[in-house]
Amino acid sequence: MNILFYTDTPNYGGAEKQMALLAKHLKMLGHRVSLACGAYSILKQRRLELDEIYENTYLLPTIHKHDPRHYSKLKQLLKREKFDLIHIHLWNPGSCRYAFWAADHTKIPVVTTEHDPFELTGLKHKIKRMCLDRSDQIIAISMDNFGQLSHYGEGVKKRLNLVHNGIELDKYLDNHDKVSIPVQKGDLPAGRPGLVITCIAELHERKGQKYLIEAFKKLQTNMPTLHLVLVGTGPNEKELKNKYGDITNLHFLGWREDIPQILKASDIFVLPSLREAFGLVLLEAMASGVIVVATDNGGTTDIIDDGKSGYLVSPGNSDKLERIIRTILTNPDQKRDIEKAALERVKNHFTARVMAERTVEVYKKVL
Repeated sequence: MNILFYTDTPNYGGAEKQMALLAKHLKMLGHRVSLACGAYSILKQRRLELDEIYENTYLLPTIHKHDPRHYSKLKQLLKREKFDLIHIHLWNPGSCRYAFWAADHTKIPVVTTEHDPFELTGLKHKIKRMCLDRSDQIIAISMDNFGQLSHYGEGVKKRLNLVHNGIELDKYLDNHDKVSIPVQKGDLPAGRPGLVITCIAELHERKGQKYLIEAFKKLQTNMPTLHLVLVGTGPNEKELKNKYGDITNLHFLGWREDIPQILKASDIFVLPSLREAFGLVLLEAMASGVIVVATDNGGTTDIIDDGKSGYLVSPGNSDKLERIIRTILTNPDQKRDIEKAALERVKNHFTARVMAERTVEVYKKVL
C-alpha cells in the first residue's frame, strides 16, 4: 500500500514519535509511507531524520494549525499523488480538521488515530463529529479512548478499532542486569547506596509529580538511603524545584536522551499522572525489567494488569502511592515475579511490530 500520514502538529513529541515508529514498521512489512505536515521550525530541523523514515516528506507552507493552507495544499497533494489512503493523526482531539475536508473533496479513504484524547464540548464537539463521520475507519489507542469516541454515536462506534501503541524492545531487553555506577557522573547516586525510584515525564501539573514527591518524603522517614529521580522539563519545573529542591536524595535530571540507561539504573518506575493518554514510558520501563506503578486513568489500565504486571493507584493520592511503593520495597520476591510478568506482557501485546500489523488490518478494512 501507498499511505500518506498527515498531522498539523508544530511539535515533535510522543505522538509524532509513534507516527515515525509506525511508519518504520509498516515499511518493514512492505508498505510505502509518506508524511505531510506543516513547515514548522521544529519539523524543519528534523528534516533529515524524517526523510530517513518516510518515503517522501511534504512540508506544507503553513504557520499554525488554523492556517487554511492546510486544506488547499493538502488537497493539491492528494490530487497529484496516487495514495491508497490518508492516515490522519490527531495530536489533540480538535486538530487536523482541514485534512478531513481535503480528503472529502478528493474522495480518498481516511483512517484516523487520536493520540491525546480528551472530551470536547460545544462547537468543537460538533466539528469533531463531522470529521469522524468522514473517517472510514477510526483507531483508538486505549479502551478509555475507545469509550470516549463511542460517545460520538453508533455510526462512529461501528468504525472503531483498538490498536495500542508499541515500542521496539531491542534497546530495553539488555537492561536487566542492574548497574552499580551512575548513568553519568553526578546524575544518580554513585555506588547505589540505596534503591532508586524514577519518574520520566514532562514536569507539568497533570503529570502529578508533587504527589510522588510527597510519598517519597514519607518513605524517607525509615528509608533514608532511598533516592527519587525526576527526568524531564516543563512548565511546573520552577515551582517543583522551589518547593522541594532541598529534599535529600531528590534529583532533577532535566531533559535526557539516555532513557534506556536511566531505566537500567532504576528499581521502581512511577508515573503519577492526573491524566494520561497512554503511558508509553511504562512499556519502556516494563521492557527494562523495572516494576511500574501508575495512576488508574487513560491508557495505563490497558498496559498494567493490577497486581500482576504492575500496580495501579487512584490519581492525586500520595498516601496510596507511599503504601504501594513500601509494599514493593519490602517484598523483593514478589517484585521479581511481577517484573517477569510485565516483560512478557509487553512482548505479547505492545511491540511496534504488533502495532503495525494491527494497523494494516484496519487499512484492509478501508481498501
